[in-house]
Amino acid sequence: MLSIFALLLSLAADQAQAPATFISKEDHEAVLKEQVAKSVVDQPIKASEVLGGKMSVAMLHRNKPEVSALIHDHVTETYYIVSGSGTIVTGGSLGTPKPTDLTRVNAGMSQTGTRIGGESKKVKPGDIIIIPAGLPHSFSELDGPISYLVYRFEPSKK
Repeated sequence: MLSIFALLLSLAADQAQAPATFISKEDHEAVLKEQVAKSVVDQPIKASEVLGGKMSVAMLHRNKPEVSALIHDHVTETYYIVSGSGTIVTGGSLGTPKPTDLTRVNAGMSQTGTRIGGESKKVKPGDIIIIPAGLPHSFSELDGPISYLVYRFEPSKK
């Protein structure tokens, strides 16, 4: 009986929930200010191990549209447009895909290539876009600089 209790306690400890991660408005605004000054496009803010994988938040700031499209092999992204507007293209396919390791920004192994087709959608502050892993995406047009928070989920490798 005691060994069963010890086993259950051990399993519960293995499944203990990670603490919450907090990012204040001032935190992500400071990251944006610094990345604009340094001309950095993708700046990770924080990451946490969560049940089923890894969750991270990054700030992206673009001054010009993307010349190629991107597919993340395993990472799903959610964009929250903070400022600026433009046209995002999702779906279609990727011509001449080239492997790209984006692990440094918590986006994992990815593919870049020429955008072929897809659905264009105008986005503005407050809009949210969910981009499932494996879906080509890129900003084809910008109406000026655009800044957006990116929430990335990478499932655990099994």
